Amino acid sequence: MKNILITGATENTGLAIAKKFAENGWGVGITSREKEKSEEAARKIAEEFSVPARGYALELLNTEGIKAVFSAFEKDFGSLDAFVANAANLGVDFGLLNTDEANFSAIVDANVKGTFFCCQAAAEIMKRGAGGAIVTIGSVQANGAVRGRTVYSMTKAAISALVKNMAYELGEYGIRANNLVAGAIHSARWDVLSEEVKAQRRSRYPVGRESTEEEIANGVFFLGTDLSSSTTGTDLVIDSGISICMLPYSKSNQ
Repeated sequence: MKNILITGATENTGLAIAKKFAENGWGVGITSREKEKSEEAARKIAEEFSVPARGYALELLNTEGIKAVFSAFEKDFGSLDAFVANAANLGVDFGLLNTDEANFSAIVDANVKGTFFCCQAAAEIMKRGAGGAIVTIGSVQANGAVRGRTVYSMTKAAISALVKNMAYELGEYGIRANNLVAGAIHSARWDVLSEEVKAQRRSRYPVGRESTEEEIANGVFFLGTDLSSSTTGTDLVIDSGISICMLPYSKSNQ
């Protein structure tokens, strides 16, 4: 049996990723800052898909805690075949002019430092085993600007660079690294929006709608399994077409 560890996987996209791998027979480890939430989500996955599943408490700002979680996962599962760096500080409403040092550090340390050391810990286990796949969850905001997301955008650009360097450095150990570049994803945050706001946002996407969590999970499954065994160092874009628009998208009849 192959095994995967996913950070921030008790709800939304992370949980969809966990379920995608579980339904294909993988052992699943999931993390959350809250141990009870991770354990409850793991219990439900184990019951629904009849696979081994464990929950772990993980805080991306704690590098020693990161090492402890990966060590525990290796002890519990024996191998790590895929790792997904999904957890992130969303950094909403933090632009250049209104971000103080404390908030800057909180976002950068979680998204860059935390992701780096999670990937390092994953690679060390994979190197001792039969190799594996590392998948990061990136964002179209790494390549463009959105008001109030300057710090977040910086971190996602850094992750894209990290992936390319990991692919180069780890290839000789049979470890692949790829970055799934996501656009808008329908999650619980969309459910509180008015229908007017939803329609306005969707009108900007050539596909006409946001991605589902399951569609992102499908992309991660491709990158995290032998379906993409010769793919490494890439950005796989799943964004409803928004990143191809040089100007705000407008339908031809408007």
